[in-house]
Amino acid sequence: MVSHIRLENTQNYKQQVCLSVMTGLYGCRWKRYQRSTEPTTKFEKLWAVLVVVCFAFIVMWLYYWVMAQNDIADFNWFIYTMLGGWFDWFMLLYILTILTLVYVGILLVLAIAHCITGRQLYLHWVHKIPVVLVLAACVVVVILLSELWRSEWVLVGITLQVTAPVVQIVAVVILTVLAWPLSGLWWGSLHIAYRCVAVIAYVLLLLFVYLSPLIMQKPCVVRTEDLPTKPPIIAHRGAPQLAPENTNISYQTAAEYSVYGFETDVKISWDGVPFLMHDSTLARTTNVHEVFPNRTDKLSESFTWEELQRLDAGSWFLQRDPYHKLKYVPEKTKEKYKQQKIPSFQDFLRLAIQYNKSVVFDLSKPREGHHFRHNYTQVVVDIILASGIQQEKVWWLPNENRTWVEEKAPGFIQTAEGRYDVNILLNENIGNVNAMYSEVNQDDIRLYAENSINTSIYVINTPGLYSVYWCVGAHTITSSASQDLYDIQSPIWHMTPTAFLIVSIVIGVASAVCVLTIFIVQRCRHPAREVNPESISLHSPRHFASSTTKKSDRELLYRTNEDTTFNPAHAPGKNIQVLHAVEKDELLKKQDACTTC
Repeated sequence: MVSHIRLENTQNYKQQVCLSVMTGLYGCRWKRYQRSTEPTTKFEKLWAVLVVVCFAFIVMWLYYWVMAQNDIADFNWFIYTMLGGWFDWFMLLYILTILTLVYVGILLVLAIAHCITGRQLYLHWVHKIPVVLVLAACVVVVILLSELWRSEWVLVGITLQVTAPVVQIVAVVILTVLAWPLSGLWWGSLHIAYRCVAVIAYVLLLLFVYLSPLIMQKPCVVRTEDLPTKPPIIAHRGAPQLAPENTNISYQTAAEYSVYGFETDVKISWDGVPFLMHDSTLARTTNVHEVFPNRTDKLSESFTWEELQRLDAGSWFLQRDPYHKLKYVPEKTKEKYKQQKIPSFQDFLRLAIQYNKSVVFDLSKPREGHHFRHNYTQVVVDIILASGIQQEKVWWLPNENRTWVEEKAPGFIQTAEGRYDVNILLNENIGNVNAMYSEVNQDDIRLYAENSINTSIYVINTPGLYSVYWCVGAHTITSSASQDLYDIQSPIWHMTPTAFLIVSIVIGVASAVCVLTIFIVQRCRHPAREVNPESISLHSPRHFASSTTKKSDRELLYRTNEDTTFNPAHAPGKNIQVLHAVEKDELLKKQDACTTC
């Protein structure tokens, strides 16, 4: 076999840096002799398909994590309950998803570049292993989230109602851009079946994207005069993104953003004092591990009020910065965080009276053996009535002893927790529904409104999700991000039906014209399939005219489009530029022999 080094020394090659980088990064084929224009094997085509599937999965996951930012705290809290240690797992997975998307995206671009330049696809094992691992990880994560965090898939579906018009426009642009390489491959292919299947699939996909506005739900595509009133915000645990949750300073901070009301979680101490605490234990939001190291995992309701007041309920926020927003907090305010104690329910009511806010709270029933397990409702109601707050400002959520509470405090707004049938709500004289976004849909909200039942949705932290429930007519929104939502003047991506129709038609027609033009241009550039034998690799299969006429490696490497079969009529002295390299050597030897003679 002829050495490729000898061949490179006898042939003047043009530098092809971009081509070397392309084949090198994708298949570790950095040398010119390693590159091939031979047809790609079915095995490598399968790997190219896997790269496309992997890219699609990662794009889906990136959209998932972007939308799931609404529940960052819930996700990290869920992991915390399983592992016992606090870490921002959400941000870690978010960054890993972005990095993986960049990596797989580069592989996809390189694969498309191979097809455009007519190079043989060959994905090196150094890339095949990560692709397989990414696909396996995607499948595992889908299974885990479907079992452990199923409500988040509902969130993705809800947010698509707002982002669908934008996603449709992006899809049209991407398919239009892809028309250039796809049409080049289509016109360059000699396989009729492949061409038919490819063009039918592409056209069907285009039509689906063009016509998708007809089938998508568009709650924010509504006339301006028909847009519901902006729903006021209820501060979920105060302003937990800017201050330690369920503390006095947290509710004082929330009041600065014109919230409608305060929301909290109430538990009963061992000696009968209602206090604010969300978790069942004190480990996450206090320094109980320092003050009571042997009782870290004990229930918060097992502590007396005096013991609870010995705990620091604010320093943990400075240490962890769970929402990465401490940079917006002044230093003087940070110092106040270190002085925060666990508030009592009375403190909470005093703040609500001071700022003229409504209150809504979850009331936990004490466990078996607790001194106030059977009369905790009476304790809380007595404190509310004694505080002097207007009864109309109190939303009563607990179902237990609801009839007794109605008699004791008829002014309380009776509120159902979760989705209920309209008839049940009307029979029980309930005028409010407090539901998680995954529990009710826009049809439920409209049905409740028709029967004079208000709907409060929790927990909404992103402008996009807030816009959805604004457009469908939610009465109030419970949010941990009041600082981000209070100054929104109109729903995100709100469009009138006329404007949406015009935009959809213009984009669709423009895309169709561009795609048709691209196919025509590519047809002119590819009148017939051309083969460049000069770039055939020594490692690719050889195809010979017959078994008796075998070309050497050197001949195959140096063949050009001007090469012709050797003609004995060529003689010394004639133009030999069109001859093969081997034939040149033979004629030169004959010339030298004649000169010697």
